[in-house]
Amino acid sequence: MPENQEPNDKDYEISRQLRSLNRRVERLEDTQLTGRELNRGFDKIYEEIDHLEDKFDLLQSEFNTFGNEINQKLDTILKHITGMN
Repeated sequence: MPENQEPNDKDYEISRQLRSLNRRVERLEDTQLTGRELNRGFDKIYEEIDHLEDKFDLLQSEFNTFGNEINQKLDTILKHITGMN
């Protein structure tokens, strides 16, 4: 009789391991992103980067304009102080 139980025990153990493996594979599949989802995520990131680059370009342009105005004012002040035209 013990021989009859041994194959059942092995079958049960294999079946249990297969069910466990199947659950793990299903959980893994549930956590995976599709290529389309990944692309959408990157598209959003690239849009934000483009927006930040536009803001940076605008700030840089404004800074350059401000710098030019300051230089003109400093030139005027120095001309006034030194009396040179």
